Amino acid sequence: MAGGCTAGRKVGNWDEFGRKSAAGTVLTSGGSVRVSDLERPRSGVVRYVGALSDSAGDTSYELAISGPARLIDKALADSDFEHWIEPATTQKDWPARTRKFWDRYAGENRGPREHETVAALARKPPPAATSKNSIVVSVRRTEGEGTWWGFCWPALGLSAGSSIFFLLPPVCNCSAFVQPASGNPDLFLTANGPATPLLAASTAGRGAFDSVAFGPALCWPWTEFVPWFRVAAVTTTAFSFGMSGFGVLP
Repeated sequence: MAGGCTAGRKVGNWDEFGRKSAAGTVLTSGGSVRVSDLERPRSGVVRYVGALSDSAGDTSYELAISGPARLIDKALADSDFEHWIEPATTQKDWPARTRKFWDRYAGENRGPREHETVAALARKPPPAATSKNSIVVSVRRTEGEGTWWGFCWPALGLSAGSSIFFLLPPVCNCSAFVQPASGNPDLFLTANGPATPLLAASTAGRGAFDSVAFGPALCWPWTEFVPWFRVAAVTTTAFSFGMSGFGVLP
């Protein structure tokens, strides 16, 4: 798949952020993970769940995927996602870390945008997201507080009219991008739920790079929110998705 996130961007056991990762540990920060590496609970709405570790080896993090099994298998079957969790990130250094993440995985793929025209006025909003046509990918911290998060999901696929939501733990700054290989995915951001007012949206045309971002320059506990990034398939689409965020609360 061209553009966006691609798995395996490491030299030996070192990733591009200059950290050494534990070889052979598929859920290690900086490593790549396939959905089949996660556990499948015997009951409940969660289809897959797994512990994630940060750059120091702490495993106080969890990823869960819920939604129709057939839709999950189709959307995520070919995606080896990568994650970076940095609990020691501070107010001073999170912008540089985010910029490096963005330049590495999103900036090189943006390219020049086409002119927008009156044709954009004919675009319709995506169908309503329901439990039957949507997937929710949720990340949470089980202990501790404050961290910087980065996730990349290459080789995702959605059929027209379906959606996938990606959630981070509470953050005060966040950003995300979608790079399509085919079709037309749109990108939306809401706070603390899927049906709250939009914070940001990007609805560029077929094949165009979409990105959203939100948050103040300084991070305070009372400014934090849970970001809900929604990728909605206007047409059947194959794409990569990346997100990052910084927060000071669990």
